[in-house]
Amino acid sequence: MAPYFHLTLVRHLPTLANIERRYIGWSDESISQSSQVYKEATWCPDIINGSDLLRCQETAALFYPKTPYQGSQAFREMSFGDWELRTYEDLKNEVNYQKWLTNPNEVAPPNGEFVDEMGSRVRAGLKSLQCYHPVVVTHGGPIRYVLTQFAPDERDFWSWDVKHGDKWTLCWDSRQCFEEEKRCKSLSVERLTESELM
Repeated sequence: MAPYFHLTLVRHLPTLANIERRYIGWSDESISQSSQVYKEATWCPDIINGSDLLRCQETAALFYPKTPYQGSQAFREMSFGDWELRTYEDLKNEVNYQKWLTNPNEVAPPNGEFVDEMGSRVRAGLKSLQCYHPVVVTHGGPIRYVLTQFAPDERDFWSWDVKHGDKWTLCWDSRQCFEEEKRCKSLSVERLTESELM
């Protein structure tokens, strides 16, 4: 019988733009220096994969300090285009923004990505990882997308509360089940910080 396939997704720690509640997609910001206490992971594979952006690399270095990191554009946050680094208050009166909040699969930020465009590159990136328990340090959008597509219970994109420092683990009966894009059998979440983050 084929071995189980596990996928662990870690959301990076917050940046200043996150703290200010700005949309931060492909902008390359460092994580915010704070007094948070981080828990080093008790298990990790031979390599950590993730977004090539600095905030994910820095988060991986804190949680998995002894493990090499492989960055890829496949695991980047969604591109917010003209909405990059803007806030809800900046955008709330724009018709397209309100449509995007209501149905992010049908509307994209101007000069940005549709959710499914982001999802296609994330899926391709995940399928390229040739091990039975990859760990990927990424962003809120990619994690919400994976949960929307693969979690045991069907929920919409915005209903997933994915906090900075969360570690989500999905488990399938086999790698083949994952490759066939079936929903996983179990899902768990763990906090990797000692106190609450956004």
